[in-house]
Amino acid sequence: MAYKETFDIVAFRSRSHALRFSQILKDSGYSNHVISTPKEVSIGCGLSVKFSPALTPYVVRIYSIYRYPISGFYHIERIGSTVQVTRIPV
Repeated sequence: MAYKETFDIVAFRSRSHALRFSQILKDSGYSNHVISTPKEVSIGCGLSVKFSPALTPYVVRIYSIYRYPISGFYHIERIGSTVQVTRIPV
């Protein structure tokens, strides 16, 4: 059986903004991780904040307050070695 993983990310244009936004989410009680931006997205500074798709509406709401420069929000689905990327309109 192939490994399956589904998550959402926000890809940043600045490493410092990615790190600051991750901390803002943590301080707000939302679990997240700073990751290397998946090569399938391959835009921005190379860092993204990863979180559960269930948290996306809350993350978008918090993002609307801070408005750090981003490359976008994306939904990522990995099944085995296949990766599907869908841009999330914000």
